[in-house]
Amino acid sequence: MPKLINYGKKDMDKETALITIFVLFITIFFILYSDLLVDVPTLNSVVSSNYLSDEALAIFRTLCAILSLVTLAWVALDPKGSPDYPLYFEERINRKRHSSGMTRLAAFTMWHFGLFGISFAISATASWIHISGNEVPDWMLISSPALFATAYSCAILVTFVVSFYIIDNELNRGNDIDHLFYWYEIVMHNLNVVILGIALIINNMEMDWRYFSLAIIFGIIYVFWARLYVILAGVYIYNFLDPRLKNAPLIHIILLIFLVFSFVIVVFFEILINWNFVIGSLIIILFTLSIIRIKQPEYPE
Repeated sequence: MPKLINYGKKDMDKETALITIFVLFITIFFILYSDLLVDVPTLNSVVSSNYLSDEALAIFRTLCAILSLVTLAWVALDPKGSPDYPLYFEERINRKRHSSGMTRLAAFTMWHFGLFGISFAISATASWIHISGNEVPDWMLISSPALFATAYSCAILVTFVVSFYIIDNELNRGNDIDHLFYWYEIVMHNLNVVILGIALIINNMEMDWRYFSLAIIFGIIYVFWARLYVILAGVYIYNFLDPRLKNAPLIHIILLIFLVFSFVIVVFFEILINWNFVIGSLIIILFTLSIIRIKQPEYPE
């Protein structure tokens, strides 16, 4: 990725925008044509577990939703803030700034963890409604597995990029990485995939292959937000999202492929769990351990 991040004689923002809009329209057409948002999953697949009581599952989901809310609130309200190294749009260089307040929620890390929270909040609400003896609305049955699959796909992407690109890239540039190992960063970069892996194991939710389109939509919405954030703050939080880069169209396509591949991993995990609980659980655990990075590396001398 670092070798792709440079500017050429010509800015590629128009080409990048055309590719992004084209993928967006194709994906929207697929969602509408496939009846993805019309087909209603079964009640038991959403509110029940083969390994936990309905009450225990509801409590687990509620705690996960609360974790998301508390973590994001801490990020936004922490008066200390934290440093980051965004790309300044006009200067076309990365340099240090101190970020605090609501602007810290602009990163994709926070976006995906917000989606994580919304997913668990809706599925928890569905569980509690079912436990109370009332009828769970169809929109909850539809959105619960769809949002879960999207959140898990984005979480895998976030954890992988942070663990194998952002941390080492910042180290190589001589930048401070202490902020990447604050407790809430560890929650959003590492505990995210741990919790979602556990949830996939204990859930009965079916990962419909059509859900890949929702992960694409979420990613594209963030790309549009990143451009809007430039207007608001003058920076790209992630330098590789600058559409003017010489290889920007290729970078966006690579990120799209990574996101779809992350979804394929989620579907593969579900297939494994349904085939053999022990083997499936073991593979999820090993995969999760292989992509998280909790211990802060030493600074090069």
